[in-house]
Amino acid sequence: MRILGLADIHCSYQYSSYIVHEIIRHRIDLVLIAGDIECEDPLDKIINSGVDVFAVTGNMDDTYIYRIMKDYGIAIDGLTREYQGFIIAGIGGLSFRTNFEKVVDILNKTRDLGKLIILSHYPPNGFNDTTYAGVHAGLKQLRELVEKYRPILFIHGHIHEARGVSKYNKTIIVNPGPLMHGYYSIVEIEHDKINVSLHRL
Repeated sequence: MRILGLADIHCSYQYSSYIVHEIIRHRIDLVLIAGDIECEDPLDKIINSGVDVFAVTGNMDDTYIYRIMKDYGIAIDGLTREYQGFIIAGIGGLSFRTNFEKVVDILNKTRDLGKLIILSHYPPNGFNDTTYAGVHAGLKQLRELVEKYRPILFIHGHIHEARGVSKYNKTIIVNPGPLMHGYYSIVEIEHDKINVSLHRL
């Protein structure tokens, strides 16, 4: 499976147009958007490409954007979805605490979490979360979540300057970087192997 990871679109209509070409060129199966979308136009472009999409809100998104995401059927804030044998859990930034609690409740009731992917706006503390001021701005709750449930993949955004790939135990943690600056990531999952590449348009 090939996943294209996006974050922090911030109304970038131009780059969302370009990303459609990358979706087609790389034969992407699924696009995961880690919030801070802010405008409807970029979503239109990506969804109209015909690819499957899941998304969570960011702290800069409002209820209007969330309603649009729900209307498109792509919003997974506080929810899990099954996709090609994977469980994808969404923790948005619009109502983080509520999202987090709902996802934890679902995961506690799920028997098999062997192929868990977490899509979150915020990073876990200590991973791809260093600000320009040198502060680790990730959330401790998310680090504890990773420790307990051991997802195979954790995609997030929020900290624009902390683009990168980290590994914690068996979890690959990816900050694609902000699409508003042309950044995105591609994750290829084949059996037990995960390969991540960071790209710029």
